[in-house]
Amino acid sequence: MMLLKGLLLGSVMALASAPEGHAADSPAATVEAPIDYVRVCDAYGAGFFFVPGTDTCLKIGGLALSEVQSFNAGYSVAPIGATGMISGKGGTSNPWIYSNPVRNGGGSTAWGYIPTVAQYSNARSRDDAGWDALGRVELDARTGTPWGTLRAFFRMDAFVGTGAGNVGSWSTASSFAANPYNAGAGNSVTRATTVINKAFIQFAGLTAGRAQSMFDFYANAYNFQRIAGSSATTQLLAYTHTFGDGFSGTISLEDENAREAQIGSTVASTSYAGGSIQNIRVGGVSGTSFAGAPSGTAWPDIVGNVRVDQPWGSVQVSAAGHEARGSLYATSASPASASYASPAASANAYGWAAQTGVQLNADYLSPGDKLWLQAAYEKGAVSYIWGDNLSSSYGAVSSNRFTGSGYSPSDGGAGWNANLYDCIFTLSGICEQQSGFSVTGAYKHYWLPTLASAFFGSFAAINYSNNALAGFGGAVGAANLTNTRVGANLVWTPIKGFDVGAEFMYVNVSQSRPAGLAPDSVLNSVGLPGFKGSENEYEGRVRVQRAF
Repeated sequence: MMLLKGLLLGSVMALASAPEGHAADSPAATVEAPIDYVRVCDAYGAGFFFVPGTDTCLKIGGLALSEVQSFNAGYSVAPIGATGMISGKGGTSNPWIYSNPVRNGGGSTAWGYIPTVAQYSNARSRDDAGWDALGRVELDARTGTPWGTLRAFFRMDAFVGTGAGNVGSWSTASSFAANPYNAGAGNSVTRATTVINKAFIQFAGLTAGRAQSMFDFYANAYNFQRIAGSSATTQLLAYTHTFGDGFSGTISLEDENAREAQIGSTVASTSYAGGSIQNIRVGGVSGTSFAGAPSGTAWPDIVGNVRVDQPWGSVQVSAAGHEARGSLYATSASPASASYASPAASANAYGWAAQTGVQLNADYLSPGDKLWLQAAYEKGAVSYIWGDNLSSSYGAVSSNRFTGSGYSPSDGGAGWNANLYDCIFTLSGICEQQSGFSVTGAYKHYWLPTLASAFFGSFAAINYSNNALAGFGGAVGAANLTNTRVGANLVWTPIKGFDVGAEFMYVNVSQSRPAGLAPDSVLNSVGLPGFKGSENEYEGRVRVQRAF
């Protein structure tokens, strides 16, 4: 018995004195790696967290939006202005090629242009309502470094829409359900598209990538539907220097293509012999009419701003230089001929724009109240008073229109629609620049912490040279244009990030009668409406959105 006790005690003592490595090698005793929990990062505001295993803070956000719209749609006549406008790079010619003037009064020598069938749509074929839906995902990644914060931001939008303003090349189906006898008469169909809204890097004052133009200030901050003023998303390379006490300055090189508007022409023949129009020669090229189109991009837009941010608000002064490189082509030349490929004339028209804006905090009226005022002037750079190349309908895509032309003056496409040009080729042989200005104001007021209204309005005017207005011979000239937009909305926010809102907007488009257009009596005789120099629109929208 004493021997058995001795053996058991010796065994226990031997196990107790065994090396630790032997016990750790046992599968049952394996120690798991510590769990790397997601940690809150409060250095850059709410919503950021550390990416596990890194010192990078990430914020994930997004938005879902639904909007129903209503318009007082009327008849529509396709854009008028300069002859032979090309609808987009590589696109087809606009039907306004003035090689078929009509005789007024049987024996009269007065000539004028009648729009083609494809240019006219009656009120029955115009959309009185539309519906939009938007899905958005965005990522904001920031890392602290000895030289400041390194930031990468990405935003992607997926859009689907029907009705007025939503036709275009990026579509899940045909972009226009046309009347078989009239390509311009028919209702629009559902359209879907996905775009990169923003994608940029910021570091030590540098901003590189796809971002909001450094020229912009108010940029449609409160209104659902766009109003006049620059709001452009573009590719850029910018540097911002902070001087201290809220003062900063930025110099930016920005993609000219994002600001590119149409190039017009009022060069056409009105000389007849044997019942047919005779050719004219421009720069050694022969044709009955000549169309203007942008040439390839050569220089970026140069943009700069000086800004001050204080507790009472902000002030910004912006300036930009923009080159419109235009070419003039004979529209009647054969596509296989050398005259089609080579321009009859070319021009490098360098334009510019300047803007001043002020934003005032009005917390003394109600916490969160803000007032925005801005004014801009441009010459040969229409985008800087009218640009919105990521509108609610994502209209400027796949070269179906120039991004710098912004939105249409008439949202519902009603009345005699107007074109917007950086410059227009005239009989002078040069591309003559237009000039314009815009004034914009907006005020947001909080009735309650969960109930707010925005009141906003804009006025824009664009004026062309005398040669562009007169045309050449019987060619249809450009038209001076004014656009007034006034609106208000009411937004209820019962839960943070969740908005239910309604908006009303009044739009007026007024323009001068283009020289060379057939008299109203002639237009009426073929079933077209007479020219209407002023057109009113009334628009309503109801929007529900959830941002996170």
